[in-house]
Amino acid sequence: MNTFTIFENNKGVPFFVENDAFEGIKRISVRVASDIKLVTDSAPDILAAPYLCNSDRIVIFATLGRSPFLDALEASSKWSSAQIQGKREVYQLQVVDTPFAEVPSIKEALVIVGSDKRGTIYGMFHLSKLCGVSPLIYWGDVVPQKKDTVILSIENGIVSKEPSVKYRGFFINDEWPAFGNWCTETFGGVNAKAYEEIFILLLRLKGNYLWPAMWNSIFSEEGPGLASAELADIYGIIMGASHHEPMCRAGAEWQRVYQRYGTDNTWSFVSNKEAITAFWKDGILRNKPFENVITIGMRGENDSMLLSADAKLVDNIQVIKDAIVTQHMLLQKHIDENLKNIPRMLAIYKEVEDYYYGDATCAGLKGWKELEDVILLLCEDNFGNTRGLPSKADRNHPGGYGMYYHFDYHGGPISYEWQNTTRLTKTWEQMTQAYEYGVRELWIVNVGDLKGVEYPLCYFMDLAYDYETYSQKNMTESYAKTWVEQQFGSYLDEKDRQDLLVLLDGFTKWNAARRPEAMSPNIYHPCHFREAERVWKEIQELMGIAKRLREHMPKECMAAYGSMIYYPAITSFNLILMHIEAGWNAFYAKQGNLGANAFAASVKQRASKDCQYIQAYHKLANGKWNHMMDSAHTGFHSWDAHNWTYPTVQEVIPLPIAKIIVGFRGGEDYHLGAHWQDSSYPCNDDFTRPDTRDVVIELGSRGEVDFTYCVKCNKPWACFDRIEGTVKSLTNGKESIVVTCDRAKLKGKEHALVEIFVTFTNGEKTVGRLELLAEEIIESAYSVGTYVEKQGYIAMNADGFVEQKDIGEEGFAVIAHLGRMGSAVKAFPVTKSWTDTVNAPYLRYTFAAKNTADYNVRFYLLPRNPVEKGARMCLAFSVNGGQKKIIDTVSNSFHTDCTCEEWNCGVLDNIRIVESVVSVNKGENELYFYAADPGIVLERIVLYPQNTKLPESYLGPIESWKSSRFDGI
Repeated sequence: MNTFTIFENNKGVPFFVENDAFEGIKRISVRVASDIKLVTDSAPDILAAPYLCNSDRIVIFATLGRSPFLDALEASSKWSSAQIQGKREVYQLQVVDTPFAEVPSIKEALVIVGSDKRGTIYGMFHLSKLCGVSPLIYWGDVVPQKKDTVILSIENGIVSKEPSVKYRGFFINDEWPAFGNWCTETFGGVNAKAYEEIFILLLRLKGNYLWPAMWNSIFSEEGPGLASAELADIYGIIMGASHHEPMCRAGAEWQRVYQRYGTDNTWSFVSNKEAITAFWKDGILRNKPFENVITIGMRGENDSMLLSADAKLVDNIQVIKDAIVTQHMLLQKHIDENLKNIPRMLAIYKEVEDYYYGDATCAGLKGWKELEDVILLLCEDNFGNTRGLPSKADRNHPGGYGMYYHFDYHGGPISYEWQNTTRLTKTWEQMTQAYEYGVRELWIVNVGDLKGVEYPLCYFMDLAYDYETYSQKNMTESYAKTWVEQQFGSYLDEKDRQDLLVLLDGFTKWNAARRPEAMSPNIYHPCHFREAERVWKEIQELMGIAKRLREHMPKECMAAYGSMIYYPAITSFNLILMHIEAGWNAFYAKQGNLGANAFAASVKQRASKDCQYIQAYHKLANGKWNHMMDSAHTGFHSWDAHNWTYPTVQEVIPLPIAKIIVGFRGGEDYHLGAHWQDSSYPCNDDFTRPDTRDVVIELGSRGEVDFTYCVKCNKPWACFDRIEGTVKSLTNGKESIVVTCDRAKLKGKEHALVEIFVTFTNGEKTVGRLELLAEEIIESAYSVGTYVEKQGYIAMNADGFVEQKDIGEEGFAVIAHLGRMGSAVKAFPVTKSWTDTVNAPYLRYTFAAKNTADYNVRFYLLPRNPVEKGARMCLAFSVNGGQKKIIDTVSNSFHTDCTCEEWNCGVLDNIRIVESVVSVNKGENELYFYAADPGIVLERIVLYPQNTKLPESYLGPIESWKSSRFDGI
């Protein structure tokens, strides 16, 4: 059978769920029936016996070992369990003819079978997916399209794979004020009603593992009582607890119940061991009936250090060893004498990493027999950059390894908890690296409030479930396309779907480039390289796309678009523009330019807009997501939200005289009108670059007197979009004049004098003077693809190489969207180091320098960490056939903690810049970038003469002109 009809002629096919089925299967059948009703307007009947069926077709949900029907079906040779028997979380969909001998009226059945409870549930939700229902039907407000007929293509049956990672899930964390207030208002608390929707999402995403909210919640007590834990067990959810919540006890529990165990509320295994041991015993006994991965070990209370800061390492290690031995004794006594039958996890997080590795003075936990079959949960640096991955010798650890990843973090240097700031490419690059290093037993991701990170969460879960498919290079673009189609389907035409992809990419790109909480007016430079202007324009274009899509978004899609994309994007964009305009306000205020005041007004409007957007979000879908954007979200002056502000602005008080100020956008120099001391004027050399499209003159006022102006120039190649106009000093404060270059009229390199004749309304007159430097385009003498020095620097994007040399199947790959502003390159396989090898894969870049001299070379790297504990992280390069130079990309004092300024800058700026010095020749040169240590990801290379200073900027210089047939040298 190739197809199976679920619905046609206004008639659906009923479901059959046996009485022997798991309770979770029965409940999920109701969900799936509801899903199908959303598609067809008709819910399938759910039958407890086949003779109740009044259709000639039926859908059957069953689980191996819990189904007399399956036993009979296999005995009749109409179906075989061979493809799923003994496998973990696998499902099979198969069409079977005349499944019931006793009910011959049923001609065919779609049999959905799981190898276990979760396998069956995954198969059931796969049916929903085949019918057009998104996993984000609740959390993303996705409305499936209506269908008159639903016919499934089954071909010869569908058999799923075993999941790639054994335990796959997420962590609700940092949940107040947003998630906590939302739960309280929607469900009456962080209780079983709330968790039911979370469990269903997890199962729809083929996950199986959850860390519950823990800031002020007790999962196993506030369901009410055990209701949440019991519900998790019904649905087949494996419960865990965060890195500092051992033995099925929530972090908030101890202070609420310590009186049951004595009068001492100290969370100390040194002074209060007996009470804490009893507390742990009651925790595992309470949750014994349920499926758990039990967290072991111990940290200080409220996610703090175990002992005081002055305690010796050996003392900390001994305390945690004592705790683990006690925990294991409790588990053996009360759960199972064979510890191998009890899934356990030790989180090697923050200072526990020091306890694990020890130092020269004492051995750590590593290699300790007590941990032999315990999952060792590693953690990236809380900002999505992995570290401390298993060495080749350690990868055979019997308990396996896990990874604690973050889409949200409450901690230094600056928290990020408000909206999605994670690009899929980064998650792909770092989590595939972890997998290749043997981290395959458990993946858990901190999703904060959950709402807002639906997009990267879907990807994370898909990657964990089907690594073989989603681990391929440069698949995130096709994943994004599929994701958009899954949420919006044919409600949108091809152009709208493409615009939505552009918007989604732009939103995550800019939030990742600088997280909203870490934004400030001094991030994007208001002047150099016209950086702020370039960002401002791109953000404006994205806002235009967002608003255009919203204007004609079908009503069925409005809630999904609004809650997952539009409001998260538009609020984030508005904040970026607010900070850029605050930076411009400060820049022009320092000049005394009245144009600063217009930016001050705009900043105030954007602060108001920020509140309006959030209020509108909270009103979506009749207030469904009220409170989910409550978190403080920008201008943090410390690591947390305690000290945050909107940008401050300055007002320029106009002088009581007539006074102009004129200069170039992108330049800091200005002219104040004719003066007897004038000897030179601000000069712009952007037209020496063949790719410069325009130069902008900014004509403003310091005084309160309005004026008219007329522009004149002594060179015909300088073209102006306007040559006269009026400036209202107290209204707009300034005017922009766009200059283009007619290069056909250029001869070699030429200067042009621009004179702006000004007449004030009080009768006074003056002349503002500026200079332009331009260069004609001539046939290039350089090889195609050569970057040419202009304006004192050479900036080469990582994907701008002219040659790539691989060694067999090993070498570099260009990964689109991985860099802050574009592609980046990384060497594969990720587990190999070439630093000590003679021959290594390389990329060759060519560049033309103006002089023979020493140049500084900057490598812009993504802020990754040494892959293994204590490992090097070196890059290698050479210039013009010289000796390969190997340089460390992190200092000897580097560590992944906010006490390390080097690490702080990397994770906040999302870049790490490493410098060296090279000798170059006048004319064409070659730079070879070699594969070296694992973890190196290159975004760009910048060279500039050693005796000069590169203008400051956040994103770095604009990519240099590349030689083709013509060039401007």
